[in-house]
Amino acid sequence: MSLILHVVISLILLLIGLRLSAFFSGSETGFYRASFLRLSLDAQSGDKTAQRLLWFSNHPSHFVATTLIGNNIANYLTTFAIGHGTSYIPTSHGDWVEVIATLVFSPIIFIFGELVPKNLYYRSPLALLRKNAKLFQGFYYAFWLISLPLIGFTKMIERFSGAENRTLDLFLGRTRLVQVLSRGRQEGILSEVQSNLISGLMQIADRPVTASMTPLDRFLGLPDNSTKAEVLEYSRKFGLTHVLLHRAGKPREWYAYVRVVDVLLEPEKLKEVLQPLPQIDIKMTKLQALLQLRETGTDYGLVVEEGRIVGSINQRGMTAQLYRPSQTAKPLVSTY
Repeated sequence: MSLILHVVISLILLLIGLRLSAFFSGSETGFYRASFLRLSLDAQSGDKTAQRLLWFSNHPSHFVATTLIGNNIANYLTTFAIGHGTSYIPTSHGDWVEVIATLVFSPIIFIFGELVPKNLYYRSPLALLRKNAKLFQGFYYAFWLISLPLIGFTKMIERFSGAENRTLDLFLGRTRLVQVLSRGRQEGILSEVQSNLISGLMQIADRPVTASMTPLDRFLGLPDNSTKAEVLEYSRKFGLTHVLLHRAGKPREWYAYVRVVDVLLEPEKLKEVLQPLPQIDIKMTKLQALLQLRETGTDYGLVVEEGRIVGSINQRGMTAQLYRPSQTAKPLVSTY
């Protein structure tokens, strides 16, 4: 075999080893940097590539075994290529030639086989993992037989350490949920409006309904025997879109409301457009109260304590709080 052909074969083997090293080293970094929340959502929508990657995330021992074997093969190829290429160089100091060649190629292998691919996968993990998902799966099947002992050893360690019994938390705690939502915003899963909505929702979720309640002595309303003209005049005077009604002669017995737009469109009798006021227990949270208003399809509700009216709430005002949470509260979903 001529010297030139010998060197060419060595260079080809070196490039193959370098490419494999870059692929497996980068994939390992990308795997630990990828957003598996996003992968899970994509997989549920039928994305085959996301399903492949998600399978490896659920079976990390298989992924680790594949990358470990792949990196070892890549290292062996590069080492063999350097030794093979220098073995035919005519010199009385063959060992020194191999050492010098190793020193020359080591920075190249480190930069292009480790540093650059790891940096690329670190910056764009999902895009590169998706691009090479089929190739990685192909290597997994190719290495499957020789990776079985390594996978079995990993399973044995998991069994003795108790890690095998750990399951995914289906019900996320508040802190973990906040982290997931924050990550979702960073990954582009949640828009700014959705992020603000979730942040507001979590801020008001456990707060008492009394924090958004209008006290009884501040009710704006009329008796239920008022005329259409009186209701319209009253709404213009106070800038109301809804007018609360109490029973005639009983100013503390509020039980219904009317929408001003309905009063404008309907006949003279208010009873035809009355909307009953559901009763909200004072012990409820804001979120529970809002859900009850949504379920009953009413805009207003009465807050009661042991059957006694203490205030009112309105659906529009409570919904608005979801999009503009308290400025004094620490944001729950990061925008950075």
